[in-house]
Amino acid sequence: METFDLAALGNWLYSWVQPSGAIHGFHNHSVWGDNPLRWPDYTSGHSTFAAPILPGLAQVLRRRYDARGQELLERMMRYQAHAMRDDGEYLHIGFQAGELAKVGLIHNMVPALSLLMAAGIGKEFLHKDVVEAARESALRVLTQGSLHYGGGRAGVEACCNQDYARIWAKLLLQKYFQDDRFEQQVQEDLDYMVDHFHISGVPDEDCDGTKRALLGKDQLLLEPAEYYGLMIVPLCIGYELFGREKWLHAAVRLCNHVVRSSFLDEENCRRVHRAYYAKSDGSWGRLTQPMQIQGNGLTLYGISYCARLTGNREMEKFLAEMEQGIAHYQTKRGFLRAATGWDTEADVVPATAWQAHDFFYFAHRLEQIQEEFWDRFFAPVKECTVLLSNTCLWMEDGQRWTIQDYFSRSVYQIYGRKDRERFGRDLSWTGEKNDVEPDYLWGEALPRMVLNDDCVTPLRPLPAHAVVYNFSRYRWIPQA
Repeated sequence: METFDLAALGNWLYSWVQPSGAIHGFHNHSVWGDNPLRWPDYTSGHSTFAAPILPGLAQVLRRRYDARGQELLERMMRYQAHAMRDDGEYLHIGFQAGELAKVGLIHNMVPALSLLMAAGIGKEFLHKDVVEAARESALRVLTQGSLHYGGGRAGVEACCNQDYARIWAKLLLQKYFQDDRFEQQVQEDLDYMVDHFHISGVPDEDCDGTKRALLGKDQLLLEPAEYYGLMIVPLCIGYELFGREKWLHAAVRLCNHVVRSSFLDEENCRRVHRAYYAKSDGSWGRLTQPMQIQGNGLTLYGISYCARLTGNREMEKFLAEMEQGIAHYQTKRGFLRAATGWDTEADVVPATAWQAHDFFYFAHRLEQIQEEFWDRFFAPVKECTVLLSNTCLWMEDGQRWTIQDYFSRSVYQIYGRKDRERFGRDLSWTGEKNDVEPDYLWGEALPRMVLNDDCVTPLRPLPAHAVVYNFSRYRWIPQA
């Protein structure tokens, strides 16, 4: 049985963390197929959607303390807590659309709830100023920035997962800091969400899906599976704090929706479905592929939370199968295969923002944290990583990364650096001015691959430190 390697994933995520505490990345949204290259925007800087790494690190530290880990967590928490606009919203919230998209409730609530959870988990070892900065930052976005979206409350214009995330953050303020200023609001809003957004009978009578919205085209879509943790967890916490059986019952039905809508893929791994869409006859059709593999950590955390409260064996069996599948798709470098079915860069480029969610889940779920965890987490990286997909290649070596075409094709030619907030496209071969700085380029160190007769081969011997992961339908032949 394959075992998930949390230290390896942490090591890869750490390679994107900046001295400031920001975490950079190529922000693939492989549920929708978007990223800053597709818009185009070319942003690869900090993403608030990666904030669940903070409570993940706090949980590992609580289970196996290390001073280096504390310094890292505090640096990242300070950065996130203070990276705010004058209007009370967080900076750098574009994610898959880059900085073209500067607003969004979810990109304010994920860092808020992550800061509160990290502070609550880590109160015993975090410096008091860090805990207080996290609390003040989350409170500011809840009482100021959050008001830009529905006046701060659930309502007819709500986006289901995003408004549930706001309730989650408010509940954490009460759970960890005994601040009950939102106590009446969260109870009213939980009732509103259950009564208006939950749709029974999908896929069977014991299940509820949630409409993404009550208005517009999104009312024809049920929330994607990897968003359900944002709904399940606040229902469970609400039940714990206030004892309302209605909310736990609703959480169970949401869990059933995810569990019973899952499927086995072509490699016999358990995967969550993509979404449901409204059909003309009034029924709901299930979408499976294309679908991401990375980034289901919040939903799995929510189901594990509900399973702990209820002792539900079906949920536990599902979690075990999902964990085995995720371990199967984890590379030796640590990150997971991104997605399947897109036949674009979304299949092959790992996104720190999604994989931070997986780190968060396994930090809570693994039975033990190995003694050598932090040494492996901080170990220098010596590998040049090469990923093959059906359409393109992802490569990273030190601070440089690139999305390349197979030789004799020309679509991508994208270059970036982990220590920069922007990436660019190499246009020099056209005679135009190169759009990227010289230190982005790999020069003769760039491994080039030729695709011919359904085989991929290197044009010259690969560097000794190169490791190839073949995610394509083609046969890899390592000799030039």
